[in-house]
Amino acid sequence: MYKGIKEKIENLPDSPGVYLFNDYNGKVIYVGKAKNLRKRVMSYLTDDSPKAKYILRKSKDINYYVTDSETEALILESVLIKKYKPIMNVQLRDDKQYPLLKLTLNEEYPRLIKARKFEDDGAKYFGPYPQSSTVRETISLVKKIFNLRSCSWNLPKSKPKRPCLNYYIGNCKAPCQGYVSKEEYWDMVKDVLSFLEGKYEKIIEKLFVEMKNYSDNLEFEKAAKMRDKIKTLQNLGERQKIISFNNENKDLIQLYIEDHKAKILVYLVREGKLIEKRIFVLNLSYDFVKDEIIRAFILQYYLNREIPDIIIIPQEISYEDFDIIKYLSEKKGASVNLRLPVNEDESKLLEMALKDLSIESLKSEKVWGALVELQKLFGLDDIPLSIEGFDISNLQGKEAVGSKVFFFKGFPDKGRYRRYKIKYVEEFPNDFLMLQEVLRRRLKRIDEDPLADIILIDGGKGQLSSAMEVLNEIGIKTKLIIALAKENEEIFLPDRSKPIVLPKDSYALHLLQHVRDEAHRFAISYHRKLHRKKILEPSLMKISGVGQKRWKILMEHFSSIEDIKKASLEELKNIPGIPEKVAEKIYMYFNG
Repeated sequence: MYKGIKEKIENLPDSPGVYLFNDYNGKVIYVGKAKNLRKRVMSYLTDDSPKAKYILRKSKDINYYVTDSETEALILESVLIKKYKPIMNVQLRDDKQYPLLKLTLNEEYPRLIKARKFEDDGAKYFGPYPQSSTVRETISLVKKIFNLRSCSWNLPKSKPKRPCLNYYIGNCKAPCQGYVSKEEYWDMVKDVLSFLEGKYEKIIEKLFVEMKNYSDNLEFEKAAKMRDKIKTLQNLGERQKIISFNNENKDLIQLYIEDHKAKILVYLVREGKLIEKRIFVLNLSYDFVKDEIIRAFILQYYLNREIPDIIIIPQEISYEDFDIIKYLSEKKGASVNLRLPVNEDESKLLEMALKDLSIESLKSEKVWGALVELQKLFGLDDIPLSIEGFDISNLQGKEAVGSKVFFFKGFPDKGRYRRYKIKYVEEFPNDFLMLQEVLRRRLKRIDEDPLADIILIDGGKGQLSSAMEVLNEIGIKTKLIIALAKENEEIFLPDRSKPIVLPKDSYALHLLQHVRDEAHRFAISYHRKLHRKKILEPSLMKISGVGQKRWKILMEHFSSIEDIKKASLEELKNIPGIPEKVAEKIYMYFNG
């Protein structure tokens, strides 16, 4: 099947490097790294995963780069992904859209300025920051507290004849005029670095010493300025959330997948304080597993960023042929610990991060609480964002109907509601067989209408068993299927003999009840419509000029035959689609 590609793969070298799959138009669709290029790419021929099959099916050619080491391969992979933006790779969106803080350590007298992209120019970058106001406020604060210059003079080669206004208002030490030595200025730069890294305590201690010295020397005005700077830093520190008391520097990474997008949140903890959060969105062209997304994000994210001592991730990741920890440690020049949370503080922070990512797309805290409770209650891998409910309605087997309602993020999505007119006809009504008919018809559309995270059946153990028969018969597995019985609000599960009974004030129970009741309402409304149609249709069809089309128009306008009887001639004439002569006939039929 992949004969042409197979020959190319067999000729790949047994070396570390990066490989690129190209489609029939020459476009790169996937970039991967390997410790052994031939062995790694050859594995695609025996890989039964949908992703591997898709890549081979769409590829016409393979190119590769040999590298001297695994670390070089990791770096090159990230660079090529950013360059080609392959559809089958997890891609971190370009940071150019968000502003950065740039500390120009490549200048003799560094400045803190706003930048739009990372450059390999010797400067130190911080961010990106989703809000431009954060960048402006930080630059202003640095001028006020540390008196770093903000001018664009190329010091010391070119400089102004006199100090600027910032010097006179106390926001600059005027290095352009030699009023501060280069050594003193670089001490200020080091303080700015500490500040941007969230190390406030160290700076506050230093300012306290300076304030005391000024006070001892009776320089009370300068001491007062130091006091104001200390207060500003203390206020900043108090606004940060205390996470731990061991002054660790670490990043916490959380992941949330929804609608073919992955949202990644990074919490920056410095000196035990949460100083910043960064959210990134990754468009997913395929159903990537969490492990793959986290691994790809780490490699791309830390390519141009400061690497902390500890990186905490929400789940274990496989390292394939590469040791990511070794790569991060080599890049940092010190040991890096990549691990799961090990204490309650870290676990709570990851939970807070997940809530941070999810709650923005939900309507209320109550909905969030219900979905999280459902996840924990049923041991689901992910938060169940979608629920679909089924119900049957009939009057002694007559006008039997079924309904399917769909809830997304805790709220009805009426565009995905479906109703079913039951075809099953027997002398004695059988709700179980009716439910099975509805489920079979619903499952025929599973390709165009995928199943929700939770399937909810209105009923008890019998209804659930009937539903399971259909699923087993067709060979479809659901993430979770349950039944909710109205009498005692008992929740039945397929492999559990006893039902679950939740507290009456449970958010999860309230949400399931809402879905169940909405499915019942939708089924009842359809049942009543059919019943009304059966009663009204024979009467109206006797009137000359009233066929199926005009009957439907009248049905949409009136809810009962009594309403039609009471309608005036003018009202009947004003109904769109009903001609004047037909309106007169309807009026005369009911009014003699």
